[in-house]
Amino acid sequence: MTSTLKKVALPLWLLLLATLYFCAFSQAPKFDSSIMSLLPHSQQQPTVQTAIDKTSASFSNQMLLLVTGDNDLQIQQTLPNVAKAFQSLNQVDKVQWRVDDDFLARFHQELFPYRFALLNSESRQALKDKQFDQFEQRTLAKVFSPLSTDKLDLIEDPFGFFSNLSQQQKSSVNIQFVQSLLKVRNTAQPTYLILLTLSGDPYSLDVQKSVIDTLKTQQKQLKDIGLTLHASGMILHADAGAKQAKHEISSIGFGSLMGIVLVLLLVFRQVPPIILMLLPVAVGCITAIAATILLFGKVHLITLAFGAGLVGVSIDYALHFISERRYNSAQKCLPSILPGLVLGLISSVLAYSVQIFAPFPGLQQMAVFSVVGLISSWLTVVLLLPVLTRRSVEKPIPIATVLSAWRTKVPRFKLNIVTSTLLISFVSGSLFFIANGNVQDDVRLLQTSPPSLLEQEKQIQQMLGTSSSTQFILITCDSLDICIENETSLTEQLLPLVSNNTLPPFQALSEHLSSNQAQVQNYQLVSQLYRANLPSLYTKLGLNESQQQKAKFAFEQAKTNQLSAEKWQELEVNEGWRDLIISSEDNNSATVIRFMGYLNSKAKHQLENIISAFPNAQLIDQVANISNVLQTYRVQISQLVLAAYLAVLLLLTWRYRMDVWRVVTPPILASLFTLSAVTLIEGGVNIFHLLGLILVLGIGLDMGIFMTESTSNEQTWLAVSLSSLTSLLAFGLLAWSQTPVLHHFGLTVLIGLSLVWLMTPTMCRHDE
Repeated sequence: MTSTLKKVALPLWLLLLATLYFCAFSQAPKFDSSIMSLLPHSQQQPTVQTAIDKTSASFSNQMLLLVTGDNDLQIQQTLPNVAKAFQSLNQVDKVQWRVDDDFLARFHQELFPYRFALLNSESRQALKDKQFDQFEQRTLAKVFSPLSTDKLDLIEDPFGFFSNLSQQQKSSVNIQFVQSLLKVRNTAQPTYLILLTLSGDPYSLDVQKSVIDTLKTQQKQLKDIGLTLHASGMILHADAGAKQAKHEISSIGFGSLMGIVLVLLLVFRQVPPIILMLLPVAVGCITAIAATILLFGKVHLITLAFGAGLVGVSIDYALHFISERRYNSAQKCLPSILPGLVLGLISSVLAYSVQIFAPFPGLQQMAVFSVVGLISSWLTVVLLLPVLTRRSVEKPIPIATVLSAWRTKVPRFKLNIVTSTLLISFVSGSLFFIANGNVQDDVRLLQTSPPSLLEQEKQIQQMLGTSSSTQFILITCDSLDICIENETSLTEQLLPLVSNNTLPPFQALSEHLSSNQAQVQNYQLVSQLYRANLPSLYTKLGLNESQQQKAKFAFEQAKTNQLSAEKWQELEVNEGWRDLIISSEDNNSATVIRFMGYLNSKAKHQLENIISAFPNAQLIDQVANISNVLQTYRVQISQLVLAAYLAVLLLLTWRYRMDVWRVVTPPILASLFTLSAVTLIEGGVNIFHLLGLILVLGIGLDMGIFMTESTSNEQTWLAVSLSSLTSLLAFGLLAWSQTPVLHHFGLTVLIGLSLVWLMTPTMCRHDE
C-alpha cells in the first residue's frame, strides 16, 4: 500500500460509512418478524398464489375474542366496553360483536327476490325426484306447529324456500344470535364472540404492540370482575415469535459479548485491547444492518439474531492483528499478517456469499448481512487499527506460550496402516449414519409458537367449529359460472364423504350461488311443485282461489330474477363469503372449496382420486407445499455448499499447492463428522444444518490459512484459538435457541468448530 493510498484510504472509508449510515438511518429502521418471509417467493401460477394469499389473509387479518363467565347478563353488559376498547385503535379496521338491527331486513331485501333460483342440494334433489309432498308437509308443520319460529309468506313463498335459503347463508361458525349478540353454542359456560379485523399487517411490531397491549389490559380488567377473555389469531403467533426473537437477540448477543469480553480480559489483562477488538465488530454489525435496510427495506429479526453469531467470526481479524501487535512493531505487524487476512476474508466471503444464490429471501438477507459485516470489519482492522495502535508496546502474552506448548505435543497426522484404517472407519461410519438418517423437510422446522398458544388456538377453534386449515380445492375456469357448475358437480361427490366423517365439513360458493343454468332449472323444478301441490296446500290452509292466483302471479314475477356472480358479490349480506371467489392477474376465474378441518393422508388420497376426474380442479395444501419447497431447496443448498467448498479448494490449491490438504482437511472432516453427529442427535439433517456447515468451512479455513501463513507461531495459535472460542460462545448459545432455525444452525456450528479446533494441530507440518 503506497503512502498516498494510506493517507486517503482511511478518510474515504470513514466517509463511506458516514454516508451509508445517513442514508440507512435517516428514517426509523423497519423490522420483520414473519417466519414465512424466510421462504422463497412463490413459483405458483398467479391464480394459485392469489388463492393461497386470500385464504391466508382470511385467517391472518382476523382476531377472535371469546368472553366467558358464569352470568349471561354480566357478559352482555361488558361486551360493549371490550368492543369499544378495540374500536378506538387505528390498527383495527372493524369490530363485530353484535348484529345490526336492520341486518335481517337487508338480508330479506337482498336475497328474497332469488328464493326460487338458489336452492340447496337437498331441495333440488327432492324436486328432481318429484317428492313434492314433503314440501307441502313442511309448510303445514311450520304453520300449525306451536313451536315453529319460522314466519312464512304464504303468498310470496308458500313452500318456504327463502327460509331454507336463510339457513344456507348462515355462517359456519358455531354461534347463535341472543339479543343481537354473538353467543357460542353448546359451551359449559356462557361465551360470547367478538371478531376483530385488523387494518395492518399482523407481523408489524407496531400493530402487535397496540393490539396485544389492549388485549392484556382487557384480560386483566375482565379477570378482576370474574370474566375470562380468550383470544385466537395470527397476530398472537406473530407476537410470540417476535418476542422470542427479541429475547434471543438480547440474550445471545449480550451473552456472547459478555463471554467474549471475559475471555479477552483473562488473556490480555487490559481493557484497551478489548475495545480495539470490539470496535471492528461494532462497525461490521452496524454497517451490515445499514446495507440490509437499503437493499431489502427492512431487517428480519432472525437476521439480527444470526448477526449476533457474526461477532464470533468478524472478531477473528481483530484478534490476529492485536495478538500480532504484541509481538511485532507497528511497521511490521500488518504486513506480516496481511496475506492471511486477505485469504481469510476471501474464503469466508465465498463461504457466506453462496447463500445469496439460495432462493430464500431470509437466507439472502443473512448472506448480505454476513458478507457486508465481514468486509467492513476487515477494512476497519486494516485501515483503522494500525492508526490506533501506533503507540502500543510489544508485550508477549503468557497464555500464548502455554497454548503453543500444548499444540506442539499434539501428535501429527501420519498416513500409515493404523491411521488409514481409523480414518476410513470414521468416514465410512459417518456416511452410514448420514445415509440412514431421516431428512427433515417438515414445515414445523419454522414453527416458533409456544405449545400453550397452539393448544389455546385449538380449543377456540373446536368451540367455534372453525379451522385455520390451509388445505383447499381450487377450481379454475374461463368464467365464474363455469366454475360454479364444476364445483356443484364436485361437491355432490364430496358430501357423502363428509357424512361418513371421511372428510371434514367444507365451505363452497356453490352452497350460496347457483350457476345461471342451474337457476333456470331450479325455477322449472319449483314450477312443477306449484302445479302439482299448490292447490292442495291452499285447500288444507283454507285459502281461497284469489289468494292462490296471487301466489302464482308472485312466482311468475320472480321467475325473471337471476342472480349473476357479479351481482352476488355486490350484495352486502354475502361479505363473509366473497373470499371463496378468486380473481388473478392471468384473467382466469376461480373458486375455492375450503375445508374446515385437517385432511389426513387417507382423506387426501380419496379426495385426489375424486378430483382427478375434474381437469380444472386441484388440491392445494400449503403446509405440504412449504415442506416440498424445503426439500427442493435442501438439495439445492447441498449443491451450493459443495460449490463453496470446491471454490475455496481451488483458491487455496493455487496458493498452497500440495500442502492444501493440511488447510482443508480439518473443516471437511469436521463437516462430515458433524452431519453424522447431528443425525444421531436429532434424527436427521435439514437445510439449516447444511447452512451451518458454511460457517464451519469459513471459520475452519481461517484457522488453517493463518496457521500456514504464519508458520504456526504462538501468537497465531492464540488468535485462532480465541477466534474459535468466541465463535463457540456465540453459536453455542444459538444451539439452545427456542427458534428451530437458529437451534439447528447453532448446533451444527458448535459441533463443527469444536472438531476443527481439535483437528487443526494434527495436520500441521512436523517441522513447525
